Amino acid sequence: MKLSHRFAVMTLFVVFNHWMPLHAQEVEAEVALLKEVSTTYMLEGLVEAELQTTISARTAGVVKQVFYDVNDLVNKGEVVVLIDDKQQQAGLRQAAAARSEAQARLQEAQSEYDRIKEVYQQKVVSKADFDKVNAALQSARARFESSSAAFSKAEEQLEYTRVRAPFSGIMTARLVEQGEAVNVGSQLVTGLSLERMRVITQVPQSIIVEVRNHRRAIVVTNNSEIVSNDMTFFPFADPGSHSFALRVRLPQSESELFPGMHVKVAMEVGREQKTVIPFNSVAFRGEVTGVYVLQDDKLRFRHVRLGRRLDNNEVVVVAGVVPGELVVTDPVAAAIRIKSDAER
Repeated sequence: MKLSHRFAVMTLFVVFNHWMPLHAQEVEAEVALLKEVSTTYMLEGLVEAELQTTISARTAGVVKQVFYDVNDLVNKGEVVVLIDDKQQQAGLRQAAAARSEAQARLQEAQSEYDRIKEVYQQKVVSKADFDKVNAALQSARARFESSSAAFSKAEEQLEYTRVRAPFSGIMTARLVEQGEAVNVGSQLVTGLSLERMRVITQVPQSIIVEVRNHRRAIVVTNNSEIVSNDMTFFPFADPGSHSFALRVRLPQSESELFPGMHVKVAMEVGREQKTVIPFNSVAFRGEVTGVYVLQDDKLRFRHVRLGRRLDNNEVVVVAGVVPGELVVTDPVAAAIRIKSDAER
């Protein structure tokens, strides 16, 4: 539990039994705590989008229009590229005509089958005649099914001329222009989604067992730390570096990171006791880092060496402060008070 103390004139008199000037400015302080924090191994990481793709043409034709450019936001299902569909329209009409013809022949074969079946049951025609119309019906049904499949394929080919976005995201590359002929497999555009990010890093063989056991990654950014337990370990090592690729999936709510960014990834490999103080108590003066400590009824500026920053506005102190000491949480107020006392 974090202990917080507010020191004013009368408070200092009661606690320390020392007189302080009546106009001394009050300050707040918290006790430096000894807490169990994770021992980490720092790695280099690269942010990438979980969803990223290159859209290729699934039918041949000439590009009629490209609706979006690089950096444009595209919603899922929207047409990105339009391919001229004259050939596909002609193929669809041909397939529709073949299906209509096959349907007519099927209806004719069905009627003939029904008529022969009725007289066959009355033993007016031979079994050979009945088998003949039955075979004709099956053949007509097969032709209709085949023509229906061809019609569906023609419809699909026509739909392929309208190249749609598979997910909502940002277009990152435009690989074709209007009037350009494309074939099946030709690359058209690339894009990625900003909804889900992940970090790719390489874990050395020497710590892979500890990393697997703890399964806790801390992605360090300029402003915060992002903790994730959602990891995918590659089950093989790189023959050259003897390291294992690791994917760290980030929470969906994170919007601070973007694809291509370089980050630090602290992988937990153990836990140990460390001295922890509030981060807002640290004063940065150029190259000097320190805190104001309340010692012997007086405020003293103490140089400190910091470790990594933690959650809940805390930071690890490697040297300069020991557990139990009172650290002023407002360095500016402490500096003003010292100056005021020095002038009296």
